[in-house]
Amino acid sequence: MRLLLNITVILFLAIPVLHAAPGNKQYTIDEVAKQLQQRTGSKILSADVVQGKSGKQYRFKLEKDGLIKVMLMNPDGTRAKRK
Repeated sequence: MRLLLNITVILFLAIPVLHAAPGNKQYTIDEVAKQLQQRTGSKILSADVVQGKSGKQYRFKLEKDGLIKVMLMNPDGTRAKRK
């Protein structure tokens, strides 16, 4: 009985950790754009949804200090690898 109680408590405590694992949340293009602006301090010139090899990606054209940069982001908020 005590073993069952211990397992139940462990599972109860582990559920929030498992649920909050990185990569589970899918962000909209607007949410990712806001994150990029805050992290990089860049101005977003354009934002598009594109179909990459690994699925849907967001393509951003950013401008900072007169330099223009293109970034590909995954919907989970991580930077996509450009090949």
